[in-house]
Amino acid sequence: MRKLTISQDRGVLVGLDIGTTKICCIIAQQNTIDGLKLLGAGIGPSTGIDKGMVVNIEEAVNSIELAVNKAEKMAGQRVNSAFIGISGDHIRGINTQGAIAISKNGHPAAYDHEITNQDINRALELARAVSLPVDREILHALPQEYIVDDQRNIKDPSGMVARRLEAKIHLVTGAITAAKNMRKCIEESGIDVDGLIYQPLASAASTLEPTEKKLGVVLVDIGGGTTDVSVFYDSGVRHSAVIALGGNNITNDIAMMLNVSLEDAEEIKIKYGSAKAAMASTDLEFELPHQAGEEPRNISEHEISRYIEARMEEIFHMVKREILRADVQGEISFGIVLTGGGALLKNVTSLAEEVLGGRVKIGIPKGLNSLVEVAASPVYATAIGLIQYGEQIAEEFNIGNREIFTGDKTITKIADWFKGMF
Repeated sequence: MRKLTISQDRGVLVGLDIGTTKICCIIAQQNTIDGLKLLGAGIGPSTGIDKGMVVNIEEAVNSIELAVNKAEKMAGQRVNSAFIGISGDHIRGINTQGAIAISKNGHPAAYDHEITNQDINRALELARAVSLPVDREILHALPQEYIVDDQRNIKDPSGMVARRLEAKIHLVTGAITAAKNMRKCIEESGIDVDGLIYQPLASAASTLEPTEKKLGVVLVDIGGGTTDVSVFYDSGVRHSAVIALGGNNITNDIAMMLNVSLEDAEEIKIKYGSAKAAMASTDLEFELPHQAGEEPRNISEHEISRYIEARMEEIFHMVKREILRADVQGEISFGIVLTGGGALLKNVTSLAEEVLGGRVKIGIPKGLNSLVEVAASPVYATAIGLIQYGEQIAEEFNIGNREIFTGDKTITKIADWFKGMF
């Protein structure tokens, strides 16, 4: 267990990104003058987690403690609570809407009347009243737009005159057991859970600009076990999906094709691999790891990159399919932003542009005002974004709690949040 005795100070925020291959912890302090000040960063290997799901609680707890310890030592204080990222192929995104006739004193209006907060609340209640399997819960209800009569793209309908009001939202749902097991691992590490946040929302908070989300952008978070896709348009999430392929699949391919260990395959991928084989040298060769008594073998960077390109091309074709499923009327102006460890592959943007047919860039996390070079990598995008996104809405919503939307008071908070998002 962690030994530090200095408690987490007020105003100190912690983001904990728990992935299949790595666990990343960011500790930052909220300052009214300077914004977020980075205090500590820790990253370590992940065990006990597979494709976003806990498969071994003891191993997962040990991995979490290792990464958190590194960040605590750098920051000089103990972590008591954190915003936690959650992903995995159990995550599902749903676009839904709720429509009501504007009423007066509980009765249908004979003439047009002004839309009240009560009307907005009723529309939101209907929008999220979807039938889910008993083993699933709503993680997030994300605003898209209101429709007043036939007028679309309304951000705040309060006070407008109308006969009909419709609210459109994007629901992110997940498996209840997956969330509970993740919470259990965090709590057994001695950390309270401030909130469970869908990882691409966190990555978007740290890497995307408001203009990008307004005019259209796709965030692709390439992790070890999964690839997360989120499509933003008109300042709202229009589609979200999780692809059950990631960087580990490339590592497995290399290990199987070359008959080397997974550890050696990962090192080869990082050191010699390219996402586009045509951009790797056919002349530069290196010796493969081998056991005593085995015949030494050489292979070119080009040959290794062929394996990598084949798998990455498959992933990007699946990403393209998800983009086409998005509820987007216009063109996605700002193309694609890549984050996660997979974004560090050499020439990955070139392959992505070729397959996806748009501009592609690497998403570097923003919003920290000190030691930025420490965390200036797409690997840290989710952990930094967890702090930014979590701070934005944690007080309004108890994220991850199935009861977050019950009662008129909470629905009113959702309506107020709609207004503040645009």
